[in-house]
Amino acid sequence: MISPSIEVAGGQSGEPLGYLDFNDGGREHRVPIFDQMFVGRECAGISESRRLIIRDPEISRTHLEIRLDAVMDQAFVIDTSTNGTLVNGMRLERAVPRPIRPGDEIRIGDWLLTFRSQRFATAKGITAAGLSAPGLTRTRISQAAMVIVVGDIVNYSTISEVTDERVVAESLHTLWHEVGGVLHAHHGTLNHYAGDAILAIWEASRFPDAAERAIDFALAANRLVEDFAPKLPLRSPDGMPIRMGWGVVVGMVALAAMTRSVEAVIGDSTNVAFRLAGLAGRQGRAAVMVTSGVRRTVESRFTWGEGEKVELKGRREIETVFPVIDREASGDTTQPGRDTGSIPVVAEVEGDGITHPMPLHKVD
Repeated sequence: MISPSIEVAGGQSGEPLGYLDFNDGGREHRVPIFDQMFVGRECAGISESRRLIIRDPEISRTHLEIRLDAVMDQAFVIDTSTNGTLVNGMRLERAVPRPIRPGDEIRIGDWLLTFRSQRFATAKGITAAGLSAPGLTRTRISQAAMVIVVGDIVNYSTISEVTDERVVAESLHTLWHEVGGVLHAHHGTLNHYAGDAILAIWEASRFPDAAERAIDFALAANRLVEDFAPKLPLRSPDGMPIRMGWGVVVGMVALAAMTRSVEAVIGDSTNVAFRLAGLAGRQGRAAVMVTSGVRRTVESRFTWGEGEKVELKGRREIETVFPVIDREASGDTTQPGRDTGSIPVVAEVEGDGITHPMPLHKVD
């Protein structure tokens, strides 16, 4: 009798090309694979003969796919999950076909599946010139104007060094979930998590007010972190709640599908966004910093702090950056005691009628 947590494939005639063997509470099961097999806790829209349902909350709705090609004599497993798939103990890159052979062990969560077949003994690799797996989509590389926001946790390296890994992982999971809700409300797209950092994008062709949306998101997300961080067990070494810095950049980027990413955003603008986020919120600076190109497009919409010239690692040019204080409800960018509306977007700031060069800071 099969456990209620398992629903095996069935209903297709003909000779299977392979099988998945697994143990469910002491009971051995063998699931036939005819050409394709999807494994997950739902596998919605997939015929019964091509799916194996495992009702486990740690397994994705459609966790992985196995493809068998009798003509090419090749077998592949493709991970499409949240929590990942291991083949013979090695974690798979997401959405990248991995050749498998009979006897290979596939682990998802606490479940161990063994691939069996009288064929597919020679696993062919995937070449740089193109994937040898049949029916795969060719990667498209394009260019687009983007506004990019990177949020970065202040002093993360030190925090992670003195904090239990599980506390770090659970706190970041909770934090990024909350920040994701703010991002959705501002119509941004989450592009990447990088441990302590989050990268979000707005396409300029879709949103004429992309820079405004991006800054509004950064300000709102920072307020959320300030309110939410005290509830997290993740703390700075001095016991204080974590803080974040936010960098906002506009520029042309290359877009390409990459492993374990929805889409990679590649280019100098991405580098600047990460460097700027690493500057924001440090040494008395505002939590949200933008480049002069961003400020130029939304100058009347926000209240600004004093401009600063910085040297960013990996770039030859000196970048002029500006702190965002808050949204300017009246449209007047004048702060009490400071006329920031007169700050040019080049390398000098005007204040008392005499032109002063801004101090130069190096940012690693």
